[in-house]
Amino acid sequence: MQTSLTIERPMSTTVQVPTPAPTATGTSRQVTAPNPARRGPILLACDGTGQSRAPVIAARLIADRLGVPLEVVAVLEPQVMYGVAIGTGAAPMFMPEIEKARRTNRAAAVQNYIARFSGGASPVPMHVRFGGIAEEIGAVARERGATLVVVGAAPHQRVNRMIGGERAVQVLRSSSVPVLSVPPGITELPRQIVVAVDFAPASVRAAQAALLLVADGGTLTLLHVLSPALSDAPLRDETGRDPATAVQTMFERLRDELRPYVPSGVTIETRVTTGDPIDGIFSAAAATGAALIAVGTHGPRFLERLFVGSVASTVVHTAEQPVLAVPSPPPAEALEFWLRVAGTASTANPREWEEALDGFTRRNGGHRASVEVDDPSVGAQLLGRGYALSGVTYDPHDKRVEIMLIDPGDARRHLMHSVPGVDSVAMTVDDHGQEVLALSHGRGHTLVLVGPA
Repeated sequence: MQTSLTIERPMSTTVQVPTPAPTATGTSRQVTAPNPARRGPILLACDGTGQSRAPVIAARLIADRLGVPLEVVAVLEPQVMYGVAIGTGAAPMFMPEIEKARRTNRAAAVQNYIARFSGGASPVPMHVRFGGIAEEIGAVARERGATLVVVGAAPHQRVNRMIGGERAVQVLRSSSVPVLSVPPGITELPRQIVVAVDFAPASVRAAQAALLLVADGGTLTLLHVLSPALSDAPLRDETGRDPATAVQTMFERLRDELRPYVPSGVTIETRVTTGDPIDGIFSAAAATGAALIAVGTHGPRFLERLFVGSVASTVVHTAEQPVLAVPSPPPAEALEFWLRVAGTASTANPREWEEALDGFTRRNGGHRASVEVDDPSVGAQLLGRGYALSGVTYDPHDKRVEIMLIDPGDARRHLMHSVPGVDSVAMTVDDHGQEVLALSHGRGHTLVLVGPA
């Protein structure tokens, strides 16, 4: 794969990575692996009162592109009181027949709304729920294993019963599924997409999800906004590299992460700029003519700058384009993203250790490994040089990590090392792709250093 590099201005670069041309037997959307962001149906959230056709068109285009069903969710907020017996002081009366009528009327309104903009297509399955709008939309999305939720956007408005920009943000807070906020005027899939990346798991998943939406022959621009305080060469990351070099290294890893999911004919570009994240996102969108902006909703701090929920919220509320806002993947998957893209991952949550250590074993089992222990109570020790890694596991019952090494020449010979009182688990990958597992315990730590297989 060839790469061209163009320096636009100090601390601003564009790297274009062309993807392979379609094969004779392939399609224009041929990829080498299933995109993990593609899951179940596309879920269109609406209440039947919208006047814009854009959400319906966008939802249908995406469902057709991905070959997944389109489903609709409509939510009725509860009405606690329908009437009180006059002069009696009685409790509010619940009338099931009124709830049934409301449900029927809402379903009809939604079906009519969708039919107006569907060109005679068959009706789609509908889920009518009672409760808080954002919470119920999020619940249906989880139950259905939706790929994403599509909501109509009405920027700068906060109408009580309208699913607008504010509603999209509310759905984000209740959903583990990406949310696409669609303003009026959308008629086709975007050919230019800007993805704001901080190399945290949410932004990596946002890039994966954006690849599902980009039109044939389109371009996905991965944008990183570097804090001005970190743009000076004297500042270094923990490996000693200046931030610009560290960012380019992570871009290389991110492109490697995305490469199996890039449709043929789609181009990946990368940009680095310095300044305010929101200004940087909108400037890049304007410069590239982006028809969609994708953001991750949160993530751990890395190099002291972060696209947090407040940035995603601001972009959803103020962008003229559709905005795809994507939450972080589950903890175990998030740790894998951190390790592969940022080169380091850590967690102090014991509930995440078992899966994290299973992943470490899966990647490094059979490789040469050594164990170093540095504990004030016993001093520094080197264990197991020349052995091969058999496995590392966390026992939640005994609350200890077990490390097992075996003699490559004689599987009957093995070494077990138990680490009680673990406080945190961290993994780091060096420039040669070799891993170090660091277990912190009290004032000491244990390292598992992995070499070539």
